[in-house]
Amino acid sequence: MTTPADMPQELASRCTLLRAVSVRCAIFVCVAIACVGLSPVAVAQEQSTKLFNGKTLDGWEVIERDKRWWTVRDGAITGGSLKDRVPRNTFVCTKESFQNFDLKLKIRVTGAGGFVNSGIQIRSVRVPNSSEMSGYQVDAGDGWWGKMYDESRRNKVVGQAADLKRVNQAIRKDDWNEFRIRTEGRRIRSWINGVAALDYVEKSAMIPLDGQIGLQVHGGGKALVQVRDITIERLPATPGAMTWKRHRRATKADKEAKKNATERPRTPKEEQQGFVVPEGFEVELVAAETDGIGKFVTVAFDAQGRMWTMTALEYPVDANENPEASARLFASGGKDKVLVFDEPVRRTIVAAASVCGRPGHAARNPSL
Repeated sequence: MTTPADMPQELASRCTLLRAVSVRCAIFVCVAIACVGLSPVAVAQEQSTKLFNGKTLDGWEVIERDKRWWTVRDGAITGGSLKDRVPRNTFVCTKESFQNFDLKLKIRVTGAGGFVNSGIQIRSVRVPNSSEMSGYQVDAGDGWWGKMYDESRRNKVVGQAADLKRVNQAIRKDDWNEFRIRTEGRRIRSWINGVAALDYVEKSAMIPLDGQIGLQVHGGGKALVQVRDITIERLPATPGAMTWKRHRRATKADKEAKKNATERPRTPKEEQQGFVVPEGFEVELVAAETDGIGKFVTVAFDAQGRMWTMTALEYPVDANENPEASARLFASGGKDKVLVFDEPVRRTIVAAASVCGRPGHAARNPSL
């Protein structure tokens, strides 16, 4: 048997290299097998983040006048009281905002009289100078499990489980119930104790898809709400999604427009600022009414890519009904005209002609 010592030096070196590669491959295979051996649950746990540390309200906020209703007890965020009636809706919410996510938590709702109800706010914000939050509320409470209410916005139930009976059969009354809420774009789904509940798709493009996560104790009853084991997995963001920041800007522009409508017409710049478009897009002011140019009938693009319009400062003048006015208009030449804003084909031909040493060639083409 030939050994490395009997081989030429170059061949022995190649064998050593091959052995080294083989060892590395073996190590790589072992690592790959170890990774495959991880359970999906373990991978999901690594991707999830705790929103509550079980000890304090770090990362959460409560308005000053509602601090008496919220605390941490027995490893759970605890709100409300079984002794005193909660006078109004009160919320604790995350300081951070989220868009697309997979949220998991356990909630227990108990009561001693009055309206006993709670809910999980998602994609929501605080209402200024109020204890309220505005946004989606995934409800929790007798008669409300499996429903979603649009809190302090549309003020109505916007979605509910297709099989409410099955959802309610899964509820553990006065005990811990496991919630899972998943948001992806305009779609919101939920599960309670593993039973499918919500599957809602928002129709309005003006509803923000981001916001804080909050917990509610509904006013009007002696209710105690406890929430623990809160984790969240962030999902990829939705490109161009409406946000609360953009929504506030659009709302402000709309209010200003309505105010100005009673005072004066909006300027072209104000009209431009009133548009709301997805991120990555912009609104460009191409033309505006000025002296001698106005009352645009339409804006169109022809086969050559030209953007054009017609004015209607004097149109319509019916020669049959008013022949004298029509005659004067034709005699004077009139004010209305066809306006060409953009001629991409002309620019391309002129540029090509210039490179070929024939500047001005395109101008002689009667079709342009």
